[in-house]
Amino acid sequence: MSTPPLDRALAAIRRQLLPFLFVLYLVAYLDRVNISFAAAGLSQDLGLSSASYGFAAGIFFLGYVLFEIPSNLILERVGARRWIGRILLSWGLVAALMAFMTSARQFYGLRLLLGVAEAGFFPGIVLYLSQWVPSRERARTLAGFLLAIPVAGLLGGPLSAALLSLHGLGGLAGWRWLFLIEALPAIALAFVVWRHLPDRPHQAPWLAPADAAALEQVLQQEQQQLRASGQQVHGLLAGLRQPRLWLLGLLYLPIGTGFYGFSFWIPRFVADALPGAQASPALANLISALPYGLAVVAMLLLGASADRRGTHRLHVAAALAVAAVSLGLAIAAGGLLRLALISIATAATFSCLGPFWAIPSQFLGGRAAAGGIAWINSVGNIGGFLAPIVMGRLMLQPGGEGLALSGLAGVLLLASFLAWRLPQGSGGASTAA
Repeated sequence: MSTPPLDRALAAIRRQLLPFLFVLYLVAYLDRVNISFAAAGLSQDLGLSSASYGFAAGIFFLGYVLFEIPSNLILERVGARRWIGRILLSWGLVAALMAFMTSARQFYGLRLLLGVAEAGFFPGIVLYLSQWVPSRERARTLAGFLLAIPVAGLLGGPLSAALLSLHGLGGLAGWRWLFLIEALPAIALAFVVWRHLPDRPHQAPWLAPADAAALEQVLQQEQQQLRASGQQVHGLLAGLRQPRLWLLGLLYLPIGTGFYGFSFWIPRFVADALPGAQASPALANLISALPYGLAVVAMLLLGASADRRGTHRLHVAAALAVAAVSLGLAIAAGGLLRLALISIATAATFSCLGPFWAIPSQFLGGRAAAGGIAWINSVGNIGGFLAPIVMGRLMLQPGGEGLALSGLAGVLLLASFLAWRLPQGSGGASTAA
């Protein structure tokens, strides 16, 4: 039930906490996918084929997956302030080292280390927000946080084009400046997190004590009600035995495959769709911002709609179906029409993330949530490991772009079917707040 203190607390979270977390994920995502913007110069200087570039893009997720669950369990124990700060510092240092690599082997090793360093960041923030926001507000809040992904793409193209234009300055290639400069914010923000990120509402200096108390009371009552009704488990082993957890992991695998298939190859798709962009990587990076701009709008609308109707799984299924159909149509299209269809598919895929990540905390709490959310993300990131590698090999074949788009359409259609088959309690209408 809404009360003035609770409303003030939620408004303060949207003003104070959410923008800061958004900036952290924006920096994280730029450091993760900036190789897509550096690909042309990087591949030439290090002698990379499409397949070896795809392998380097994907190997990030091997380190990420292996350390995801331990990282999130540590965060649940020591608190977000200390552990998120550690993650930021370590990945910033590794990302900066990528500016100085001289061989494909070093590229592979640093991408692997970047995944190890960043492991636990995203599921840690999802867990953290579940400790601050009631379930009825969670999908739109997570969508606001996850807007960092399309905004990273929206800003990443123009920013990367500007940094690539520094080519030759100080004797460094443009892609080296790109890696170095985009790593610095993560290092700086680590110290900001250590100093200013509150672990719980009552520790936030920007929340009035009465408002913080009202928020924590609602969150505690919500947890107690779910636990008493048997709808939520808290022990780690009990959480890992939940069939819904395994279904969500199985669903997130094709979502992750499609999601990262877009993220690492959009500049290439844009360049192929618009012949004028093929001669200019900078122009391709600028135009590749268009799909992400549409994704920003779609994520906000779908997150709000899912919370309002309480049908999170159906919103996920519908968004993925739109993405699959759009990609299927894009195979036979060309020019501006292909760009438009790829943009719609990108926006639809990204928009499902807010409603999807609102589902696990409906039946997981405590260490079950820490381990379960990390496990789901780990399985999904196997798709992040496989997608760039498989797409890199497909792109080498005759008609490779059509094959790659067909593959993405197929996995997104599978994801839509799996979302539709989730139990009604998984963000269905019966769980509406």
